[in-house]
Amino acid sequence: MLLSLPLALIREMEQHYGTRFSTGLIKDYITEEGKGITEPYATHLISIYDDIETSFQNPDALGILRIGASVNVGSYYLPEYIELFEQQLPNIRTQVRISTTEVIETLLLENQLDLGIVGGIIHSPFIKLSPIFSEAHVAVCCPTHSMAGKTVSLSEFISQPLLCRERNSGAFCAFQSAVSQLGYPIEPAWESSSQEALLEATYLGLGVTILPEKLAKKEVSKNQLAQIHISDFSFQNTVCLAYHKNKFISSAMQNFINLVFSIK
Repeated sequence: MLLSLPLALIREMEQHYGTRFSTGLIKDYITEEGKGITEPYATHLISIYDDIETSFQNPDALGILRIGASVNVGSYYLPEYIELFEQQLPNIRTQVRISTTEVIETLLLENQLDLGIVGGIIHSPFIKLSPIFSEAHVAVCCPTHSMAGKTVSLSEFISQPLLCRERNSGAFCAFQSAVSQLGYPIEPAWESSSQEALLEATYLGLGVTILPEKLAKKEVSKNQLAQIHISDFSFQNTVCLAYHKNKFISSAMQNFINLVFSIK
């Protein structure tokens, strides 16, 4: 990948850092020092160089902003962000990817996304995180459930069949971490990547679940679900803006970042 960079750029980098990144022979090979910058830096160096080349050839060709979001954020917050952004900058086309926090992290590292908004745990030190807001979560059940509208302990709540997101999702990991700190294990009756499936199961009284407060209020107001008050437990998740720390912040990215923080 390093050898995909223009030769002049490689030589300039070698002079700056005082070492050789390639052999310079007719059949060029990457040195050990060169291998040290191929991951994760070379991907972003090549991307920046390609962007510069394209912008000079066609200034409008870079009118795309690639945004990723974890499932809950992508379902309940991102659509509003995208709508407002496209109203402000109608010439910028947005591409959206909604998946688990784990997948969004990988796509940011591979430079397949420009920005991410996630509610789960990011592990890579190469991803820069900026907290946007804390999202409260609420315990709910169907209106005819024995716990509907009542106050119960955490141990009583988790003794019910738990309807949860899949184990590698940010929502599950954050909930599991909060509960395990109090010494309780989590054994879901259902695990699903689909929030809609979990909602349907909850409507039918097949178990209890934890929902983002924004969604829970909507469902309770329609009398499709009822809140369960847990006396000894509350759960909040921090939603963060994420991008690769080596990523060049374009004007479109900066505009989107400013918008997100202006309406949090």
